[in-house]
Formats: sequence, structure tokens, C-alpha cells
Amino acid sequence: MNSIHRLLKFILPEKAFTAVRDGTREWLIECQCGHTRDLWDAGGVRYKAAGEPRRYLTCPKCGEERWHTIRKKTDTTTK
Repeated sequence: MNSIHRLLKFILPEKAFTAVRDGTREWLIECQCGHTRDLWDAGGVRYKAAGEPRRYLTCPKCGEERWHTIRKKTDTTTK
């Protein structure tokens, strides 16, 4: 668990922390090369949010610095 997650766990009641964690797990980060990963596992937090923001990150698969889209998981998403 990264520092942001530990801070949230410390300041939020257990029920609220669980809601934030579960809400964030509905989102993923997608690279232009097609690699996707869970936002929570990548250290992010996104709760009660909308839209598809983009972040300039290094992809762990291709190693390139590229724009990654943060989007909500769909029914067809396996991760």
C-alpha cells in the first residue's frame, strides 16, 4: 500500500475507506500500446468521479513515456 492509501486508511473510517478502495478499483489506466492496469494497484485514487482524464506516465510494459487514459472498466474488461 502506498503512502496515499495509508493516509486514507488512517484518516477515514473503515467503511469509507472500503468505499473509496472499491470505487477506485472500477477504474483502470490504459497506455497507447494497449497495456492496462488497475488504478488502485498503480497507486491512484478516483472516487465518485466522472470523465476520462489523461496522465503522462511511463508504461511498465513498453517502457515509453506516453499519455495514459484513465477510464472506467467495462463489462468486457478482464482486468
